[in-house]
Amino acid sequence: MRLAKMKICNFRSFENETTIEIDDLNGFIGANSSGKSSALLALSKLFSENSSERIIFKNDFFQSKLDSGETVSERKLYIEAVFKAEINANETPLYFNSYVVDSQEGNPYLRIRLEANWIEDGTLEGAIDSQVYFITCSENDEITESDKKNANRNVLNKIRVIYIPAIRNPNLQLKNVSGSILHRIMKSINWQDGTRTTIKGLIGELNKATTEEKGVALLKNAISEEWKNYQSDSRYSEATLIFNSDHIEGLLTKAEVVFSSEKSVRKSSIDEMGDGLRSLFYISMIESLLDIEEKILNEEKGGNDKSIDLSSPILTIVAVEEPENHIAPHLLGKLISQLRSVSKKENAQVLLTSHSPAIIKRIQPEEIRFFRLDINSHSTTVKNITLPEEEKISEQYKFVKEAVSSYPELYFSKLVILGEGDSEELILSKFFELDAGNIDVSEVSIVPLSGRFVNHFWRLLSDLEIPYITLLDLDRERNGGGWGRIKYALEQLIDVGKDKKELLLIQDNEVLSDDKLNDMHKRSEDEVCNMDAWVARLEKYDVFYSSPLDIDLMMLEKYEENYKSTLSTNEGPIVIINGKQEKVKDIEFLESPMSEYSDKKESAVRSALKEYGGNGGTYTENQKRLMVWYNYFFLGRGKPTTHISMFSKISASDLKAATPEVISKIIKRANLLLNGRNADE
Repeated sequence: MRLAKMKICNFRSFENETTIEIDDLNGFIGANSSGKSSALLALSKLFSENSSERIIFKNDFFQSKLDSGETVSERKLYIEAVFKAEINANETPLYFNSYVVDSQEGNPYLRIRLEANWIEDGTLEGAIDSQVYFITCSENDEITESDKKNANRNVLNKIRVIYIPAIRNPNLQLKNVSGSILHRIMKSINWQDGTRTTIKGLIGELNKATTEEKGVALLKNAISEEWKNYQSDSRYSEATLIFNSDHIEGLLTKAEVVFSSEKSVRKSSIDEMGDGLRSLFYISMIESLLDIEEKILNEEKGGNDKSIDLSSPILTIVAVEEPENHIAPHLLGKLISQLRSVSKKENAQVLLTSHSPAIIKRIQPEEIRFFRLDINSHSTTVKNITLPEEEKISEQYKFVKEAVSSYPELYFSKLVILGEGDSEELILSKFFELDAGNIDVSEVSIVPLSGRFVNHFWRLLSDLEIPYITLLDLDRERNGGGWGRIKYALEQLIDVGKDKKELLLIQDNEVLSDDKLNDMHKRSEDEVCNMDAWVARLEKYDVFYSSPLDIDLMMLEKYEENYKSTLSTNEGPIVIINGKQEKVKDIEFLESPMSEYSDKKESAVRSALKEYGGNGGTYTENQKRLMVWYNYFFLGRGKPTTHISMFSKISASDLKAATPEVISKIIKRANLLLNGRNADE
């Protein structure tokens, strides 16, 4: 049996019914107070072994209506767990009489539902009634009273939630105290009679040897004699000092786990471990318990005597809250690996909440559930991560999945900027820092996509309701660039549902036809003004372009001297003239350029515009001159290194003063989006 989904309504931050689909392992992620812990607590209200954790309190009911001043006299909530049933033809499964089947060909499933009702009765907590039911009707049908069958706790206990909160005391669980994992296992061991007799004899010998020590004998006699002067109850007339209980159960209460190393004989207690290691060991103890329960089930199936008399649940859900609170980043990978191992057991599933990119990048995007608190209703919404269909468009699926896994911080961002590559990430981050008075850089994620499959990211971010801006290279005169880039963005916007008539509106209220859109990439690159008009149109849809080529040439145009200042005396592009090396910087501004330099410039233009590119006719003479330097700085060396060197040579004021226009537009737009304003202002 596996938990397939949860339904939560009017519980804590959940107002309307919210369905959370569950796999073997799921990561619940989202901002603080978005409802992640509430989802784990909801399961605990149904299946916790601790009865106190199953109690419904007044503050468990969704209460935002109180904020508006309304007087509410009654509230209702429900929490439902839906389980996939596994039918074995050779045995009748537990809960069989409560299974639901939607159709003759459908798979059976189990619905367990907690309903609670709060009524204002003048007391502090009000009157709260709760009951757990098996729901015997289909999920497609409305539930009636006849569909509810009371669920007894002894039956429900066959499903267990082990909740590990963010603020936890593993010391209590790791020592052998009543209710701990260790105590539960130790007290259930089926000791053989011969073993009991042997241990009792050994304990007696140990106590005898101990009390024969002269100092111990003095203490023992003193306690015994003095007690006689005080006691008045014949039941307790004799006081005897012993060092170990004379029965095996008493001896086991002193059992605890100790640690040692191969290099030292010294034993270390749990108290000596750091918080992180204690937390890891506590989780390992849970896995030990699940291993033991799995083996006990196998013993029962094999008809063997049980070595430990535990009543094993058929399913344990391990709910771990923010493990990064106590565990060092370099150990988180090992933790996730072990939790995944737990989730693969037949009798276990794992749910965890986290804010840590180090954890999230180790969870498959399909396993993530994104929690968000609606700013208007103050209620939680939960969404799956939308990926392209793997079977239909496998290349896009692989790319988007890898990119999302590589940049998990986008889930916690208030704004995402989709860029081409490393240059955009570096440059935009720098300019956002300059505007730090208005923008918190930590709230913005810049994700390099190489301009590929942006529609899938637009759909993903739209589903998650995270604002985004896209910055692409215009690549004018490169093969597929210019009009091809414009056409690509228009098609992708249409694909994600933008109004086609509004997007493709041209002169005289006409709409660009499908044929003209399909042939847009064939238009002449010389139509620069027309192309710029479409660039301006796309900016209204938060799609911006580094123009006319890419962000590197754009930056070089603005900060030419600053880039050149990063070079030493012997560095820089050269040209061979009359068999002698001449530095380009010494000859590029001559009134009558030498033919060798002209050839160098033409070659640089061809290299910059790449194979099958144009001749640079739409570029200014200055831009073509800069392509010599563009090739030297960005095609012959590492782009990030070059930009970092330039930033180290320029003052913040000079850098800000010459900010490229498109970057200024993006920063302005980011300010609006971060402040929740989507309209053009």
